[in-house]
Amino acid sequence: MDNKKPRVPGMVWTIVAFAPWIVYWVLAGTGNTTAAILSGLGVSLAINGYRIAIRKVKILDAVSLVFLAISTFVTLVLRSDVLVFYGGMLSDVTLALVAWGSLLAGNPFTYDYAKEDWDKAFWDNPIFIETNQIITAAWGVVFTAQAISGATSLALGLQGTVRILLVAIIPRVLLVGAIVFTVWFPKWYPARAAARQTRRNAASRPGGMTGLELVQSMPLAFNAQAAVDMRAVIQFDLSGEGGGTGYLKIEAGRCTFHTGRAEQSTLTIVSPAHVWVAISEGRMSGAEAFMNGAYTTTGDLGVLMQLERLFSREGSTL
Repeated sequence: MDNKKPRVPGMVWTIVAFAPWIVYWVLAGTGNTTAAILSGLGVSLAINGYRIAIRKVKILDAVSLVFLAISTFVTLVLRSDVLVFYGGMLSDVTLALVAWGSLLAGNPFTYDYAKEDWDKAFWDNPIFIETNQIITAAWGVVFTAQAISGATSLALGLQGTVRILLVAIIPRVLLVGAIVFTVWFPKWYPARAAARQTRRNAASRPGGMTGLELVQSMPLAFNAQAAVDMRAVIQFDLSGEGGGTGYLKIEAGRCTFHTGRAEQSTLTIVSPAHVWVAISEGRMSGAEAFMNGAYTTTGDLGVLMQLERLFSREGSTL
């Protein structure tokens, strides 16, 4: 354990990326379009300035800046009122195009932010990609629905309560729902998808997944929230068929797998490969196996006691 503060999660940065739009929507809702555009532009400039400084420019941040810069030119230079009447709908259409366009291009916009949470070795993992495709699609649905809601209000010339419902209440409820989904889904889906993948692999191969392969897949089921202040190296020495050596490194809320032997480990697990397979697949209790001497450990037993919490999978007990 150490007191190192965890970095800001990538999915939180996804929410931060919408800050210029939220500022714009809130101020535009009060009727002050100029203040809305300039304030949103200021926030966007700050975010993009930071992104350029760390050399990690994101598509959503860039699009936000371009939209607000054009809006500033149209409103202050051309003296047009187009943003007064159509600003909300145009912003929703722009964001919907970012979501659906990035999906069609094979690079969902949330992928860029999520990469900051996952080790580079997993960036091409189908589960990682699929998780971000689903999150990006959710945002696409939300912004498409908001655009349709705004267009309906304009087309029908609605006023009063119905208009407020369509252009203010429903869009904001959808936005809050998308934010909650974005934070929650990456914590829930990958572990369950990994469990299903493990079962499929086991069913499609006569011997199922090997012990070392199961250890290698453990980062997919990692519960980062349970390890925000944790720093540990867990060495696995698996003997017999399907065995081998490898270790998991947990640091700053991330877990990565490495082959071979670590220079220094917090916990070392020595086990026959078939025992670890049985534990990973839920056919054997990890606690009972340890008590019965089916596998042995050296090092910090406190880390061993946390394994189930750190790597909890649907249908398995580590």
